[in-house]
Amino acid sequence: MNPRNLLIFILLFPILGAFVGLILGKKEEKYRDVFNVLMTGITFAVVTFLYKYVAVQTIEVSVPYIMGTGLHLKLDVFRYIFVWITSFIWFLVTIYSTQYLISYKNRNRYYLFFMLTLGSTIGIFISENFLNLFTFFEIMSLTSYALVIHDEDEYSHEAGDSYIVMAVSGGLILLMGLFLLYDYTNTLEISQLQLAVQNMGNMKYFISALIIIGFGVKAAMVPLHIWLPKAYTAAPTPATTILSAILAKTGIFGIMITVNIIMDGDFIISSVILVIGFLNMFIGGLLAMLQRNLKRILAYSSMSQIGYILVGIGLAGILKEHAAIALYGTLYHVINHAIFKGILFMSAGVIYMVLHELSINKIGGFGRDKKALKVLFFIGLLAIIGMPGFNGYTGKTLLHTALSEAHHMYGGIWFTIAEVVFTISSSFTVAYLLKIFVAVFVEKSDHHIEEAKAKITKNALFPMGILATVVIYIGIQPNKILKLTEKALEPFGKLHHVEPHFYSSSHVMTAIFTILLGVSVYLLFVRKFLRKGSGEHWWYENTALQWFNIEKHVYKPAWKVIFRVSSVVLKAIDVGLIKTVTLFSDGFKALTLMEIKDENTLLGSVTRLGQVAMGKKEGYITKDNPVVRNVKQEVGQLSRKMNSVTYSIFVFAVVLVVCLFIMIK
Repeated sequence: MNPRNLLIFILLFPILGAFVGLILGKKEEKYRDVFNVLMTGITFAVVTFLYKYVAVQTIEVSVPYIMGTGLHLKLDVFRYIFVWITSFIWFLVTIYSTQYLISYKNRNRYYLFFMLTLGSTIGIFISENFLNLFTFFEIMSLTSYALVIHDEDEYSHEAGDSYIVMAVSGGLILLMGLFLLYDYTNTLEISQLQLAVQNMGNMKYFISALIIIGFGVKAAMVPLHIWLPKAYTAAPTPATTILSAILAKTGIFGIMITVNIIMDGDFIISSVILVIGFLNMFIGGLLAMLQRNLKRILAYSSMSQIGYILVGIGLAGILKEHAAIALYGTLYHVINHAIFKGILFMSAGVIYMVLHELSINKIGGFGRDKKALKVLFFIGLLAIIGMPGFNGYTGKTLLHTALSEAHHMYGGIWFTIAEVVFTISSSFTVAYLLKIFVAVFVEKSDHHIEEAKAKITKNALFPMGILATVVIYIGIQPNKILKLTEKALEPFGKLHHVEPHFYSSSHVMTAIFTILLGVSVYLLFVRKFLRKGSGEHWWYENTALQWFNIEKHVYKPAWKVIFRVSSVVLKAIDVGLIKTVTLFSDGFKALTLMEIKDENTLLGSVTRLGQVAMGKKEGYITKDNPVVRNVKQEVGQLSRKMNSVTYSIFVFAVVLVVCLFIMIK
């Protein structure tokens, strides 16, 4: 079987299957549900089958005349990690969705956009051309927007507004970066850009900043994270699981490509990413402790966990040839986060299916007698806090080892502070997960909510059980994943091989110390200051509601100022254009144009027209004049550039129109 054909298959099958499912759903929803499970299962099976080819050599496919520059797909082991975890999680979430969405409206529409999002997400991870990647990235933003606003109530539309505004703004900034990148390098092939940017000078910092901001929005990178708590809370739980476990990784993927491959781990860029990563870890963890809505807690938790991955990306840059340990930790946490966050969000979804409520002030005690749900959530808890024997421990251990290596290499107080922030942020994780677990699965409340009767079906628990099994397997056999990550480092250049010792006494003791510190934070801060009441009559307060709000106090006022200033500037430009058009129309009156037969005649006529308009009727510039030849070259180059952009915008516009038509209908 030709692996190149299989690569095209995993891209097109979910996209085409989305419309087949739409047709089936209009006739019989059971057929659609079965078809969707089979489709995602087949996609996952094909991706798994592809590993035997990818492990030997990179798979590449080029299709000319698509998006101007052609469609260039590539699958190596690095990209395979993202594609595999995407297809795996999507398959399980599709099974979960068949139970979760039973009482929801517009299920057919939901599944259409759910599957289109899968296809575009895979497209992002296998795109070798940055223009292809951008096109799939924007399509994914649009299709996932339909998932965020699925409930169509006031809150979901508000969340959707924040999501789509940030996504489109980030996309435009990313596109600007790609325009400049192409202008300076004359290529958008990712494998060629590392060499092409070497002689770019300081301009590479501006370009990389634009690209990182574009991807950073999707990764919920501080301060671009404002959409995350709203969107995660508003979307149906299966969509929230995908947003956290997978779609955030599209931003991470783009940042890794930019920082560690194209910019070759530039020290300045890597240092900025490192600082932002620590901010994500700390701020996300702190805000998660203060929340009361279960999904909102987990949303800020995702923001914090993304911080660990950003720290790994930054450390890989500053460690240079010793970057292997940081990249191992980064890729481990990409995998681990998708798995344990899948368990936690699905657990929240099960609670919502029964109670239609997620405030821990109202669901306290619900899980006291729900043994299967309690065990599964507890496994997810142990994984995310980094308990030895569970998958989260492996990634965090590698990242902390990389941080210690950087501290040893560079020294100084800043890395000492970084170690402290890493430990405190990890303790926050323990505190907010204990807040959930104790409130929902241990304590009694005066709501008597544990008496709620509802059958939690196998369709909901089975995917969580699979993920819990993987959590334990990776925790016990971390070297199995290590073999995969070793092969994934090829795109990052020649690196010194390292042999991590996951369960050394120092690593285990560090993990236990952090967990105990987290328990202390829970007891001394969460229980003492945030929890109110006594006995069975208790509740939590959210003191962060009165804090500074970056969206309310910065972004919205800034948008208003930008809009007003832009209106004045554009009005002035319009006046200037009107004067210019008037000037050139006077030139038309003074000039009788010859019949335009070819490009040279056209350029000569336009040049003469400009002279007449400017009052320079003498000295007609011929086609052999160097000025004309330069104009011809510029026109040709501009035409080639705009051709690619036009195709991409056209593809995006078509998808936009189709999506809007379906949503309105």
